[in-house]
Amino acid sequence: MNTIFFYLLEVTLTLLICALVFRYLRPYLSRILVDLCGTEERGQFWTVFSHILLVGLPLLIALNYQPEANQAEEIFFEIIHRVGGNMLGFLFALVGVGFFISFFAIFTPRNKEIQ
Repeated sequence: MNTIFFYLLEVTLTLLICALVFRYLRPYLSRILVDLCGTEERGQFWTVFSHILLVGLPLLIALNYQPEANQAEEIFFEIIHRVGGNMLGFLFALVGVGFFISFFAIFTPRNKEIQ
């Protein structure tokens, strides 16, 4: 078995899943951040920052993978286990971003609409 192939497979799966989930979240996150930050440029900066965090943390976890199994079935389940752990890192980063957005959404002063 080629351990380099399985290493690259695990990293690729992690990147692909994180990128797809972030692509789904990006329009909603971008609107919220533009609203909280007040300008399009500031909102885009924090959207890119969130993207780096949400993809970078699972990628760092994925880069620590070293295949130990010898048989294909063992490697398959090992990769599935590792990708699951990487997605746990993604969810941790997502909860962190959500916490900070919620915090600032609660305490950011709003302009009351004039009727």
